[in-house]
Amino acid sequence: MQPKKRQSIGQVHSKTRRAKVMRACETPEQRNARAKQSRLRMSVSRAIETSEVWRDHLEEDRHRRAASRVNETTEQREACVEENRVRIVQTRELLRQSNLKLETFTYDPQYDYQVHPNVYIGKMDIVCVHCSTKKFKGESPGMRCSYEL
Repeated sequence: MQPKKRQSIGQVHSKTRRAKVMRACETPEQRNARAKQSRLRMSVSRAIETSEVWRDHLEEDRHRRAASRVNETTEQREACVEENRVRIVQTRELLRQSNLKLETFTYDPQYDYQVHPNVYIGKMDIVCVHCSTKKFKGESPGMRCSYEL
């Protein structure tokens, strides 16, 4: 049996865009709660599923992938590999562009840096034993206190 055809191949659904915006706007607590709910749903789903059903799913997946590979022409495979290569290059370029080096010199107070995928700010809860200033856990020595140099 062939998989159900999608009506909008190559298009991004409004539901997908809305979910992406909602995830970008959520707080770390909300993100953790959403991930926890997802883990619970999956664990319940796996617990209900018997080992025979699980093996059947795996076998169906194996057959589906094998049939897909058999029906795929060399040109289709090359096109798929090229699409993946382009997508990976674009993703790497986006990550490179989103690098936050020298960002402190152009700090934007309106931007929520905590939602950036490469940023973990954490708590400023380490106290310097020399000058009693607070600093971040991963902050380099000498950033706040010249004694630590």
